[in-house]
Amino acid sequence: MEKMSTSAGFGWFFGGVAWFLLWTSLAIWAPWSSKVTPSKTTKQFFTPTQSTILNPPRGVPKFDAQNPNPKFVLSSAQSKQLAAWGFNDCVSNDGTAAQPTGLFDGACFCENAPAVRAVFSGGFAVQPANTLSTLSLSAVGLLILGFLVFTDPPQVTSFMSVTYFFALCYAGMTIILGPFSMMLHLGLRNWGGWFDSLSLFVWFSFVACYAFFRFIVSCVGFGPDECPSWPQYFLFLPAWAACILVPAILTAPGMNGTATWWYLGLGGAALVGELLLWIGNLAGFTKSPATSWAPAGETAWWSNLPFDTGGRTWFLAGGITFFLALVIWLLSFTRKPLCFPDSVVQGHAIFHTLSAVAAAFLYKYYRHEGELM
Repeated sequence: MEKMSTSAGFGWFFGGVAWFLLWTSLAIWAPWSSKVTPSKTTKQFFTPTQSTILNPPRGVPKFDAQNPNPKFVLSSAQSKQLAAWGFNDCVSNDGTAAQPTGLFDGACFCENAPAVRAVFSGGFAVQPANTLSTLSLSAVGLLILGFLVFTDPPQVTSFMSVTYFFALCYAGMTIILGPFSMMLHLGLRNWGGWFDSLSLFVWFSFVACYAFFRFIVSCVGFGPDECPSWPQYFLFLPAWAACILVPAILTAPGMNGTATWWYLGLGGAALVGELLLWIGNLAGFTKSPATSWAPAGETAWWSNLPFDTGGRTWFLAGGITFFLALVIWLLSFTRKPLCFPDSVVQGHAIFHTLSAVAAAFLYKYYRHEGELM
């Protein structure tokens, strides 16, 4: 693959910027995700008892969403009213005595908890820190795109170094992860939550489908520089689209699907695909004195597959980073140990930032397959 011309590079890069601005504009102003002011005031919505609990008189400790007053529970009529306004299901229970305390309890990611009070507040977003931190994902996507179109391709043989197709897909995908996730935290709307889940479906599906694609074409006997272009369009793209659309449809508002189980399934499929590639390399477990990516006199692992999955240091770095992000994600729900509702630094915002770093590491891994670790 030759370096892209300067004019083409600028075209793709500014196209990526436009792609980002389009989806960010939709996130901010679209009726399904933008922050809305409920048609009732807090005095009209909350009962006198609830109002006193949320706004206690002087000398009484302020409301603590981490240890909510047992009497602070919304009625079924209040929950239905929130649903009618289009708020996410988590809003009616977040930071209340009725909030479940399981591993995946469906709380609203802590910031400004309880969420039912936060949706009545002013400001540009219900959760400002969580909203702004999503931009780190888009920033990494634009950085990847910039390096992709303005620098020389690495001198290794991988599917992301012999063609621009997969690398451009990855960059474009990473750019929209930010606006998709932003749609939830801006207004805690129902469809905004669906787009937030969609961001992970898109990312996990790419990783899974790209892993199985490389494994399948390698078993057939094609290396990256020998593979025709048609499998990209008729094998990878349909599989990626299906892996996005199926969970997206089944977890849409009004359906009974659970996004968390789809995260686990797609994430597990991604790991299985990479494991199959690794096992395939071990199928020819031996040392070779010289390869196309190792200088004479040095050794590199090789296999019966047409290409090596080297550069695994980047994969390991990405895996560790994302695992840490997931731990923080789990522990930063409302009523979890890392939840500090009024803090400027939010655990879920750190999750967004670490996920962006993991996405960058994963891209480095893909681009540098074939290198020694």
